[in-house]
Amino acid sequence: MATSEWVVDFPTLGFLAADWIEAHCIVPDGFSLGQPFVLDGWQLWCTVNHYRVRKGLTFDPTRPAQSTAFHYRRSQVVGPQKTGKGPWSAAETCFEAVGPCLFAGWARGGEVYRCENDGCGCGFEYAYEPGEPMGMRRPTSLIQLLATSEDQVDNVYRPLQGMIRRGPLLERMKVREGFIRLPEDGRIDPVTAAANSKLGNPINFAIFDESGLYTARNKLLKVSQTMRRGLAGMGGRSIETTNPWDPMEASQAQQTYESRSTDIFRFYRKPPADLSYKNKRDRHKIHQYVYEGSPWVDLAAIEAEAAELLETDPTQAERFFGNRLVQGLGSYMPEKVWDASEADREVARGERVAVGFDGSRSGDWTALRVETVDGYRFTPTYGPDSRPTFWNPEEWGGRIPRGEVNAAVSEIFDRYSVARMYVDPRHWETQADAWAAEYGDDVVVTWPTNQIGRMFDALVRFLEDSTDGLTTHSDDSTAKVHALAARKVAKPGDKYILGKPAETQKFDILMADVLAHEAAADQRTEGWDAQDTRVIVFR
Repeated sequence: MATSEWVVDFPTLGFLAADWIEAHCIVPDGFSLGQPFVLDGWQLWCTVNHYRVRKGLTFDPTRPAQSTAFHYRRSQVVGPQKTGKGPWSAAETCFEAVGPCLFAGWARGGEVYRCENDGCGCGFEYAYEPGEPMGMRRPTSLIQLLATSEDQVDNVYRPLQGMIRRGPLLERMKVREGFIRLPEDGRIDPVTAAANSKLGNPINFAIFDESGLYTARNKLLKVSQTMRRGLAGMGGRSIETTNPWDPMEASQAQQTYESRSTDIFRFYRKPPADLSYKNKRDRHKIHQYVYEGSPWVDLAAIEAEAAELLETDPTQAERFFGNRLVQGLGSYMPEKVWDASEADREVARGERVAVGFDGSRSGDWTALRVETVDGYRFTPTYGPDSRPTFWNPEEWGGRIPRGEVNAAVSEIFDRYSVARMYVDPRHWETQADAWAAEYGDDVVVTWPTNQIGRMFDALVRFLEDSTDGLTTHSDDSTAKVHALAARKVAKPGDKYILGKPAETQKFDILMADVLAHEAAADQRTEGWDAQDTRVIVFR
C-alpha cells in the first residue's frame, strides 16, 4: 500500500486484520448492506498502523506479548462526520474479539493462518510472506465500548450487531440483551458514565467513541481514565475516534492529541490552513481533502448542510464538516498567529535575555519564560533531568515546589546574562524580594498583572508583535496549549484581561511569556546594555 502520504515500510498485523475483516464482517447498512466490509483509504492506513509490530521481538508461546508487542499502545482517529469511524471501529472490535489480533512470531515462509484452527468454519486462510508477523487469537476477550450516552454508543454498537447477525461471526459472537457473548466467557459491553458497575473491570480492548466529548465536567474523562488503567493491567490497547473537539473543553481527545507520548498513533488530516471555510470554492477543496478515503460520502449533501449551518453556527460547521479545530469566541491568541511565529534557533550560554515569571501556590501553574535580544522566546530547562521551567501542581503533590523554582531561577541567571526579570509577585513576594536582593532590584522587578490598564497594554503589544513577526518562539506544545486556552475578559474602557474558559484549562505559561516580552521590550527601549544604571519604579 503506497500513496504520496501513506507508505507501509514496517512490520504489521494490519494486512492480516484487513483480510480477516473482509472475510468476516459485512457492510451493516445502506445500499451495500450485506457486502464484505473492505478496508481502504484511511481505514486501512489506521489499521496497519494500529497493528504495527515492534522489530526484533521474540515469541514465547507460554507468555505471548500483548500490548508490548506493538509499536503503539493506543490510537486516535480524528475525522469529520460521516467518514465511517463507527463501522470501522465495529470491524476492529470484531477482529479483537475473535480474530488473530496478537503477535505470534515471525513467518519464515510457507506459514498459513487458518480460521478452522480457531473454531471457525468459514474457510478463511491467510498466507504469510517471509518475515511477516503472524497472528493468534486471544483466548478470552473482554471488551468495552464507551460513549457519552446509549444513543452515542450505538454509533459503534449498532453496526457491530449488524455485522454479527448477518455474517459468519454469528457462530462465535452471540448478541444478548445489553452485551455480546464471546467464546471462553468473553464479552463486549457498551458503557456510559451511568454504568458504574462495569467500571474497573479487567478489559483487554476498548473503543472510546467521540472522545472529544469526554470532559471533567460530564465525568467521562474520569471514566475513560479508569478504563485505560484496566487496559494497562491486562496488557490491552484501545482506539479512540472523534470529530474535532472544542479547544475550550479540555477533552480526552485534546489531551491525547497534545500528549508528548510517542506510543500513540494519531490520524488527523487537517485541511490546508490557507483555505477559507467561508469561501464556497475553498470549502469544496476542504471537503475533498478531509473526506478522501470515504467514497460513500456525498460531498454535495455535505456542502448543503455546511452552508446552512454556517449561517447560524459557523464554528460548528467548520469543526464537524471541515475537520478543523476552531477556537470559540473571545479567544486571545489565534492559532494561525502562534504557528506562524514559530522559529528554531539555538540560544547560546551567556546570551543576553529577559525573563518573565508567573507564579501560583496550588491551583494554577507556575512558569518561567525567556526572551532573547532578537525577540526569540523559549522555555529554559533546569536540574539534572533538564526539566522545563513550568510546574503543574498536580505533579507535585498539589503545591508548587518552591525549592525547584528557586533552583531554576538560579540556573537561568548562571547560564544567561539576564538584563531584566519581571515577576508577578502575588503569593511570591518573599521569593521576589530574595531574588532582587541576590541579583539586583534593578534587574528583578515586580510587575503585578492585576493592574488592568498596564496588563491590557502588554497584551496588545504581545499580540501585535507576534502577528508582525517581531517576536518568535520555540516549538513547545505545552506553551501552545496555554496560549490557545486564554480568553479575553472584557473590562471598562474597551479593555480586556485574560481568563480561563474552564478551571481545568490553564494559561500561566502565556502569562510568563507576556511578562518576558514586556521585560525585553522595556529593556530595548532603555538600551539593552544600560542595566547597571537603570532604576525602575512601578507605582
